[in-house]
Amino acid sequence: MTLKEALDLVPDPRSRQGRRHSLGAILALATCAMLCGARSLYAIAQWGRDQGAPTAQALGFSRDQTPCVATLHRVFRRLNGETFERALGRWLQERGLKASEAVAVDGKTLRGIHGEKLPGVHLVAAYAHQTGIVLGQQAVGEKQNELGALAGLLSQLDLSGRVVTGDALFTQREVCREINRKGGTTSSR
Repeated sequence: MTLKEALDLVPDPRSRQGRRHSLGAILALATCAMLCGARSLYAIAQWGRDQGAPTAQALGFSRDQTPCVATLHRVFRRLNGETFERALGRWLQERGLKASEAVAVDGKTLRGIHGEKLPGVHLVAAYAHQTGIVLGQQAVGEKQNELGALAGLLSQLDLSGRVVTGDALFTQREVCREINRKGGTTSSR
């Protein structure tokens, strides 16, 4: 499966009425633009305009023009991040995750912008040791800790035959039981 095919499988949160661009094309645009250094909706929209009609068509747009900033904002505001991440995770796993590769779980805080106006996001992520592929992420709620978010993350993963590592916070009996139930084994670092 190609990345474009994986992005086309993400459910579109918009109603059919008034839709000009497919969700898969918009996600492909954002992915390519971000790989080229775009870090804002404005930069993504500008990157799309700068590429021209051949790139727009290759990304899956039926018109020769890519969407504007307002369209990107509306789409990403309504997009279900978890289903998007699952689609990307499945595609990445197909690209080269080794059958017995170990998986690490750890918490990370992504930096926000504009000081405290848009604070960072705290996540628990699972990633493959050797290939560095992120298999899944789960946001840590405001009144939750990493351990609470880990249960949601584990429910998304196929751990069959994998060693799962984590820091001391994750060495809880229930966490280990869940990993074992899903076919994995545990190790703390």
